[in-house]
Amino acid sequence: MDGIPPERAVTDSWPALHGRPVLRRTVAVGLVLCVSVAAALVVRGVNSLTAGRVGRETDRDRAELLAGLHPSQHPGVGRSYVPVGAVYTHTPDGAPIAYLHYRVAGKDVGLGDFLRAYDLPAPGPTAPLPADLTAALGGDGPAEAPELLPDPEPTPTPDATTADPAPPAPAAPPGLQAADPDAEPDADADPTPDLDDETPEPTPSVTLPLTPTPTLTPTPTPTPSLTPTPPPSHPQTTRRIYVATIPGAAPGAADIYIRATG
Repeated sequence: MDGIPPERAVTDSWPALHGRPVLRRTVAVGLVLCVSVAAALVVRGVNSLTAGRVGRETDRDRAELLAGLHPSQHPGVGRSYVPVGAVYTHTPDGAPIAYLHYRVAGKDVGLGDFLRAYDLPAPGPTAPLPADLTAALGGDGPAEAPELLPDPEPTPTPDATTADPAPPAPAAPPGLQAADPDAEPDADADPTPDLDDETPEPTPSVTLPLTPTPTLTPTPTPTPSLTPTPPPSHPQTTRRIYVATIPGAAPGAADIYIRATG
């Protein structure tokens, strides 16, 4: 058709490739390699920028962190339990409070494994669940359940290495010599004076200056010092955990209700 211009080939825009097929193939392969390397660099740069970013923290994460049951707080366990219900809010005075509900099916993932995974004590006597805990989790919790007993706080004991040493005994005043209680009496010494001896010549009297008697200052009794308990590395959290077995389920199946305040 006379009105349509002829189709232009690559060799028309690059005259040096006209009639040189080997050079054309080399240039084509080089362009493909350059595009592939550039794409790989772009992908690697995007991955390096997004690898260090942490996902947005949810209310469930905040509740688990407050209760001390977040996977990041137990890195050596190798497994974690996901709560079926989690509520994170604040009290009227602004303190954080968390409500958690876990359910374990029993057998290999029963209550015993849950307690070992999070290093929790055994359940104790039955206690009523707080009303706000039941209301926050939808009101499907029991009225009472066995409560996990908290660990006893360590009592500080006196440290013998830090007690003050006993003071040394006071020295005798100058001019006085302490008697030796272990010394034996002299058998040759005559305890009574000889009255038949000649009267001794009078000795001229010499007036000696008075030596002041040193005053002994009483030393206070050393008091054993108590080793202070180091402050905790995490904020103080009040946590109450209740365990309710599931009737008719596998052995070890239980519902676990947790109330934690910071």
